[in-house]
Amino acid sequence: MNSCLPTLFRLSLALVFALGSLLPSLLGAAPPRIGYVYPAGGQTESSFEMEIGGQYLGDPIGVLFSGSGVSAEIIEHNKLPSAQVIGDYRDRLRSVRPYLQRLKQGEDVDAGSLLPEIDEILARVSLSEKQVRQIDDYSRRRNDPKRQLNNQIGESVRVRVTIAPDAEPGLHYCRLQTSQGLSNPMRFVVGYLVEAREPAEWNFDLPSYLGLKTKLQTTEDPSVITGPVSLPITINGRILPGEVDEFVFEAKEGDQLVVDVDARSLVPYLADAVPGWFQAVVSLQDPRGRELAFADDYRFDPDPVLFYKIPRDGKYRLRIHDSIYRGREDFVYRITMGELPFLTGIRPLGGQAGTEVDIFFQGGNLVEHERPRFPLPEKPGMVGMWASGAAGVSNSIDFHVDSVPEEMEREENDRIGIANPLEIPSIVNGSIHESGDLDFYRVKGDGNRPITFEIFARRLGSPLDSNLTIFDDDGKQIAWNDDFENPSAGLTTHHADARITIDLPSNGVCFIRVGDTQNQGGIAHAYRLKVTQGEPDVALRVTPSSLLAYPGGNARGTIHALRLDGFQGPIRIELDGEVPKGFKMSPVTIASGETTGTVSIQVPNSLISEPQEIRLRGIPIVDGKDASSLHVVPAEDMTQAFITKHIVPVDALLIDIREAPPKKKTSD
Repeated sequence: MNSCLPTLFRLSLALVFALGSLLPSLLGAAPPRIGYVYPAGGQTESSFEMEIGGQYLGDPIGVLFSGSGVSAEIIEHNKLPSAQVIGDYRDRLRSVRPYLQRLKQGEDVDAGSLLPEIDEILARVSLSEKQVRQIDDYSRRRNDPKRQLNNQIGESVRVRVTIAPDAEPGLHYCRLQTSQGLSNPMRFVVGYLVEAREPAEWNFDLPSYLGLKTKLQTTEDPSVITGPVSLPITINGRILPGEVDEFVFEAKEGDQLVVDVDARSLVPYLADAVPGWFQAVVSLQDPRGRELAFADDYRFDPDPVLFYKIPRDGKYRLRIHDSIYRGREDFVYRITMGELPFLTGIRPLGGQAGTEVDIFFQGGNLVEHERPRFPLPEKPGMVGMWASGAAGVSNSIDFHVDSVPEEMEREENDRIGIANPLEIPSIVNGSIHESGDLDFYRVKGDGNRPITFEIFARRLGSPLDSNLTIFDDDGKQIAWNDDFENPSAGLTTHHADARITIDLPSNGVCFIRVGDTQNQGGIAHAYRLKVTQGEPDVALRVTPSSLLAYPGGNARGTIHALRLDGFQGPIRIELDGEVPKGFKMSPVTIASGETTGTVSIQVPNSLISEPQEIRLRGIPIVDGKDASSLHVVPAEDMTQAFITKHIVPVDALLIDIREAPPKKKTSD
């Protein structure tokens, strides 16, 4: 028996390698996956080159942006060849070196005039300018001791982006389309300020690389920073290993400087880095090099915001780097700086759908401080709210729109004996107006049935670190919660909003106490307390947000049922809204207690030039009856730091119909 083991082992290895060679043909090529776009935005009415980095980006066809007014043309796909191929390129280049050295050279020779002759000589050995550039790029990357090679961002596609004058400012999503399908979305920002970018780390010049002496070329790009910048401005850059980027600007005494950094908000999670995102740090220095201000976050947001009143006229220096001096191509940032309007809070934090509400703004450099009788949308959800300033519009803060009746907190209510009575369901808008303040409320519902109390504060920009305490009619504590980790919260990093679901006492009466865990308070420490009873609570997501299908086939996605507070009922998933012609789906049901399900969407028999958006809805089933339908939110299943998974909402669910690859013949 033992004598047979080596033979069996060799046969097993042969089988493994045979299956490995068959898998690509059986499964098809992997879909494109992008890890960054750089620059990660641009100004309206501009055109510039952008780099898309990722994996499996071969044969790019186009770039798709959400919204309108942004388009792009493919310039070039680049993937570094293997060491063996680069060695072959070097050998070929070495063979034509003598011919290249015979070209006319000198300080009076224009480099551009030599390019046709250089191309002709390289063509003799089947070399192109791109292949020579890859030799230089390969050596640069391999010889840098600080650089870690990452296959996840090892390929790139150069594109030319054009942003129309009427493109809507704000967040858009960018996807790369290849012959193998549509990539995941990446965030792209359209701005209204002048934009610039840091000088490129590496610029390849063919004549110089070949050692040819020519006249110095002066092709200046006005968008590349070469000296002090003028405010206000948006600066695009990225941090490479151990790098600290510095920018000089002039400011006047009394300027209310705001430095707003986007980094984590552009690339939410890094799957293969610890910490699992780019943690940007900014600091401000005076003309003498002394540090005046520093920021590594903003309240509970990991992207820093720096505020500083300029003490005197002069040149100042802004520095940015990673908190532990990491860096690579996907450590992308955007810095918007100047006397910018900045919104720090909104009162109230939300309102009832279909009504009008008076909104008051808090912040700096604002000229708009209120919006009286502001009409709210008919459907519940989060609405981005901003205020105007002399230099444009401010940052956006989420405003919570819900369908249940609303009321305002009535002071005094700092003792259980003078608690505000609340109806069920309802939302009360309140605040912890000073340190040590406590707010009490009383509800009466159906006894021995589940009831949910939920705070909306931190996710709406409030600094409140809420806690909830529930008492029965005798004043006995029956439940308490500080931080409820909500799996549907997307990019929320501090789950500081409290939430409790309990069975009401038999008499149906209980008291709710709202406080701040850090014993802080103030006008900005606002909250919304939502009270509901008997409603199923589940959030629905579908991943991935880019699906591939062949004509007449099916696109398959995964539905994630993020169940909250013990809801275990079944959920029916259906198509929603206006469905594109030829698309069909039979309803599917996520069984009781299950957290995932698969949807299969049938696509038309013919190719469609553009990816099509599909909407889904979920209907929870409670006691055999349909509850109110829920929107199934498109999302991406992201990994942070090798292990932690996050379901992050994105813009849309798109299906790309590609021609099926030809079947490959395989031998036995």
